[in-house]
Amino acid sequence: MDALHKIQNKFLDYLLDDTQSDIVEQIESDPKHSAKQRMTFYGNAYVLRLKEALMTDYEVLHSYLGDEHFENLMQCYIQKYPSQHTSLRYFGQHMIELTEQQQPYNQLPEVAEIAKIEQAFANSFDAADCSCVSLNQLAELKPEAWASLTLRFNNAVQLVPQHYNSFQIWQALNNEEHPPEKQPDDTTWLIYRQELVSRYRALEPAELSALTIAMSSGNFSELCEALLEHFSEEETPQHAVAYLQQWINDQMVCEIC
Repeated sequence: MDALHKIQNKFLDYLLDDTQSDIVEQIESDPKHSAKQRMTFYGNAYVLRLKEALMTDYEVLHSYLGDEHFENLMQCYIQKYPSQHTSLRYFGQHMIELTEQQQPYNQLPEVAEIAKIEQAFANSFDAADCSCVSLNQLAELKPEAWASLTLRFNNAVQLVPQHYNSFQIWQALNNEEHPPEKQPDDTTWLIYRQELVSRYRALEPAELSALTIAMSSGNFSELCEALLEHFSEEETPQHAVAYLQQWINDQMVCEIC
C-alpha cells in the first residue's frame, strides 16, 4: 500500500505540476503511445475538466469576455488557484479575487461584478434547505416581544452591492441580448430562493438599510431606528412591518428569535 500511495501522489503531482513529478518513468509505453504521451492525455483531460467547471459557473462572464479572453482568464486562474477541494463546485470560488487583482481584469470593474453576481446565484441555489417562518407566526407574537425581535435568514439570501450597471449587463447576456454600455450605478441587489427558484430584485435604500440591520442580528427597534432616516416617525413602524412581511412571504426568514 505504501508503494501504491507513493505512485498515487506522484500521479497527482504530475496533474498539478508535471515538472515536479517523475511518474512518467514508472509508466509503460505501448505500441501506439509513449509513456509521456499517455500521461499527457490524463493531464490535458484534467485541465479540460477544470475549465469546464469554470465555464459552467461563469457562463455569463464567458459571454461577456468572449472565447479568447475567457480562455486566458481560465488559464491564469488554474495556474494561480490549483484545485484544493474534492468537489469541483468550489473550484471557482476565487474568481472574484482574481478579477479584482489581476491585470487586465482589474481595469474592468464590471468583470468582477459579473463574477459576484454569478457566484451569488450559485451560492443561493446550493444553500441548504431550511423551514421558513409563516406570517401566522409573526401575527402570534406578543406586543412586548416586538422591540427585541430578531430574524435569522436562510443562507440562500445574498446581498450583491454593485457600483456599475453590471446587473443589467448580466441580465441582457443571460437573455442572449446585446448588453448595455458600462456606466456607474450604485445599486445593491437581493438574490434569494423561493419555491426552489432563484429570484432577484434591486433594493431601494430604505429596504437595504432595514435588511442590513436585520441580517446583522439587529432587533426590530434598531431596524426602526435606521428607517427613521427614510420615513417619518409615524410611517416607520408601518414600513418596518411591511418589510418583515415581504421577507417572510419571499421565504427568506427561517427563524424568529
